[in-house]
Amino acid sequence: MNKSLKKLAPYLVGVTLGILSFIPFTRQTTIASFLTGFGSNTVNQWNYFLDYGSESQNMWQRAYVSLLGLLPSASPEVIYLSASVDDNGDGLVGNCEYTLNGVVPKARYWSYAIYGNDNYYLQDPNNLKDDPTYEDLFAQVANGHELTTDIGEKYEIKIGNNFINQEGSLSHFGNDFNLILRIYGPDLIYYDDPSLIPVAKILKGSCK
Repeated sequence: MNKSLKKLAPYLVGVTLGILSFIPFTRQTTIASFLTGFGSNTVNQWNYFLDYGSESQNMWQRAYVSLLGLLPSASPEVIYLSASVDDNGDGLVGNCEYTLNGVVPKARYWSYAIYGNDNYYLQDPNNLKDDPTYEDLFAQVANGHELTTDIGEKYEIKIGNNFINQEGSLSHFGNDFNLILRIYGPDLIYYDDPSLIPVAKILKGSCK
């Protein structure tokens, strides 16, 4: 019996370590942020990481990108910023309405996407689909060209419970959520000085 346990011990240790090293990457955790560096760089409450798709990424960073499901283009083609708290530092919750106030970035294209805390696009609970189409999911993206294409111009995006398919809005359907700002073809000045990235204010409105 003891001999069998000794033979199995290395495998058991390996499986245990594998599970323990994987668990932090099943959600956005402090451990995952520490190992990847994600969340260590911020503009206000927006986290950014400028090395997506580069050879310098370590295995933890690659695993975390896979978790987030960003399928990102290589830098400097795109900048992703994520936020999970409002301007008061409170988590983004499904019983409140919010307003994004920002300025159009120097870029070819930009958009916002809203995700649940499980890193999946949120769906209309009255119209859930096991296999949602691209169009179903794309309804949860607010595209910059729907609002304004003038660089430096101010914009406003409403976030609430029932804004599905309304231009210039996002719906959380009553779920806690996080936001992703995607800036494609950004001005390279943002890489030289990330503090110049014009991130939006996230203002909490009424709550139920």
